Amino acid sequence: MNDDSKLFLETDSHHYHILYNAAASIKDVPGTICEIGTRRGGSTKYIIDGLLSVNDNNRNIVCIDPYGSIPFFNDENKILDVTDYTNDMRNDALKNLYSYVYNKPVNLVVFCIEDTEFFKRFYDGVPFYQEKKNICNQYSLVFFDGPHDSKSVKEETEFFMQRSVIGTKFVYDDVSKYSHQIIHDYLLQNNFVVVESGWKMTYVRLK
Repeated sequence: MNDDSKLFLETDSHHYHILYNAAASIKDVPGTICEIGTRRGGSTKYIIDGLLSVNDNNRNIVCIDPYGSIPFFNDENKILDVTDYTNDMRNDALKNLYSYVYNKPVNLVVFCIEDTEFFKRFYDGVPFYQEKKNICNQYSLVFFDGPHDSKSVKEETEFFMQRSVIGTKFVYDDVSKYSHQIIHDYLLQNNFVVVESGWKMTYVRLK
């Protein structure tokens, strides 16, 4: 039996209860869960814990993060030259994440690629193998914690909006770091409303 307390699943932001609440609220919403920006896996753990708290079992979860010390926008107009976002971090995160989901009713797949590469390669769905092959191309929950500039976040939002369903939740991290009002207005124009707000913001698709 694994001792989960020994696993280093770190977070780097605030108000993760908002993400937990979103994950715990989608039990009746069909679709895959996607997290953009996994880092050390702490936010993934919040998603998993939220699901399991309501017995929302056997969900497919996709995590996307390239690692490799690739610079990215950590603020609207500031590129962060990442020195610790290495492949060693990736290896630690994968080891700890897969140890955490071991013997839990979760189907986790991590893609160590950029969000733009994911969009190119999986625009028609992600294959999952659980007794049989399923191509999943709709999403019940998306956590946006990758590049923190409005252009990138808008492109991510557009991709997943086309693959959302009624009840889909979008959670955005660090909304004060970029021009989130652009995203907010776009969502409201497309049948999403705010559910919970703070350091993160959750939206739900109504129709």
